[in-house]
Amino acid sequence: MVSARVMLVGFIAVCFAIKRITGEPFQVSSYNIDLDLPPDQRWLNVTQKYAKYAAQMVADIRSKISPLIIPLAEKLALYLHEHFPAPYPGELASVSHGLNISLADAILLNIFYDLSAFCTSIVAQDTKGNIFHGRNLDYGIFKILRNISFISNFQSKGKTVYTGVTFAGQVGLLTAQRPNAITVSLDERDRCCLWLNIFEAIFNKKAMPITFLIRDVVSSKEIEFDHAVKMLSQVPLMAAGYLIVGGTTVGQGAVITRNRENAADIWYLSKDASKSPWFLVETNYDHWTTPPPSDDRRHPAEKALTKVTQQKLTAETLFNVLSVHPVLNNRTVYTTIMQAKNPDLFNTWIRWP
Repeated sequence: MVSARVMLVGFIAVCFAIKRITGEPFQVSSYNIDLDLPPDQRWLNVTQKYAKYAAQMVADIRSKISPLIIPLAEKLALYLHEHFPAPYPGELASVSHGLNISLADAILLNIFYDLSAFCTSIVAQDTKGNIFHGRNLDYGIFKILRNISFISNFQSKGKTVYTGVTFAGQVGLLTAQRPNAITVSLDERDRCCLWLNIFEAIFNKKAMPITFLIRDVVSSKEIEFDHAVKMLSQVPLMAAGYLIVGGTTVGQGAVITRNRENAADIWYLSKDASKSPWFLVETNYDHWTTPPPSDDRRHPAEKALTKVTQQKLTAETLFNVLSVHPVLNNRTVYTTIMQAKNPDLFNTWIRWP
């Protein structure tokens, strides 16, 4: 039997056969991260493949920091590194070696990835209660990201334990799946300036980067939807955010609106597949407010989903919704479609709107 993932890839290849000539869309590369290796060796082989982009990556990051405070930023990054839980210090060291950049720059890369993403995430269920999770990841500041995005299959004893989409140099996860358990994506919640987030993190050593928390959750043994929602709601974070979670059965979809300390709100799919809400759309604004006209991706996505109808919800139709303007826009780096119940469906495409 042809797998759902192969069918979805084929569908998208046919639909975009002409556009592929101009670069839209194409599948990202996929690499295995061996969790049985020591942390300081796990990312060496992968990051070395992207070392040619390292100078531009560092230049992009440093261009967002005033030259006057770069020395302070470096010291702050190394300070935070001392308080990161295992395995992240060791893995950041392997990133530093693999990309041939300083440890401070490797840490700064991860901090910026963690705090500066504009996105659209959708979790929805069909009439049978099958949960689909899709996301567009948008970045307006780093054009190079389309060249350094890839799927990471985190493996132990040759078996994939969990999967994520990462940028070269990133050890946390913005998009993740644990097979037959959960899917998670992160959207930024802009509550303050980036550097104030980092400075405030100094005073709460328990606070962690949100991408590290996502990875911790999907790496947890026996994790399931309710436990994941609880963890993602309660662990102190360096910055606010929106955590979109999908499970394996009817009603297992949620948008967690996070403050640094706790959840401000948890918004769920209906536990009855025949009733609303059968989909949740999260962009970068609290769902109980109205997005600004200058950045209203929510209503076009909701309109497109309503037009699709719950009866016709599939991975393919969800991909089409994520391809509607302005849900798909000139800042969109990639689109991911995933389904925890059917983990082979997980795939990611670079977008060139």
